[in-house]
Amino acid sequence: MYQLREAESLDRFFQRVSENPVNRKARENLSYLPVNNYTEKWMGNTEIVTMNPTAEAGMPHTRPPNIICMPQYFPESKRDETLAHEYVHIHQRRNIDRWNRFFQKEGWSQVDVSELPERMVSRCRMNPDTIDQPFWRWKDRYVPLPLYEREDKPKLRDVVIQWYDMETGARQPEAPRSFLELYGSAPQPEHPRELLAVEIAKIFKSPLDVDDYLRR
Repeated sequence: MYQLREAESLDRFFQRVSENPVNRKARENLSYLPVNNYTEKWMGNTEIVTMNPTAEAGMPHTRPPNIICMPQYFPESKRDETLAHEYVHIHQRRNIDRWNRFFQKEGWSQVDVSELPERMVSRCRMNPDTIDQPFWRWKDRYVPLPLYEREDKPKLRDVVIQWYDMETGARQPEAPRSFLELYGSAPQPEHPRELLAVEIAKIFKSPLDVDDYLRR
């Protein structure tokens, strides 16, 4: 499908996966193929591609510039909120500077991969929705890392979030107190893009809701 080929030329997601042994192994028995050559037009000039149920272990995701990848047989009861979540990721990709300013206002700042221990970086699950800016730190100190539970037998859905303290070099499973005070027990704390996509999806009715949220 040309849309997915174009996406790969833009984000090089699977090229990056192939260069990381742990991420490559996690996807060995998964099929990243569409079930047909058709796309479904959706709001906000996006297109939905129905994927093999095993693509990214059945987790919905996005690819540039405007593709929402939904696994075949995805539960209808979860579809609307999930599509809203994925639309937010498309919006984030289209408006990177605006979103980065919003994240910074919330207390986040970007981290270059060179600032993190290579041993930890190599074990982090790669995410198509965050692949261009994978690491952010909270309050200039704590970096949430989505680490595979087992490096020898990695599975995309078997990940734990560990918070790396850039001051002490320690890591812990508990989120910092200041993070919990703002976000509570967030279901996807691995990245500010995921955090905000979850929040906005709860109230999403149209693309205008995303812009309204960013103006708050």
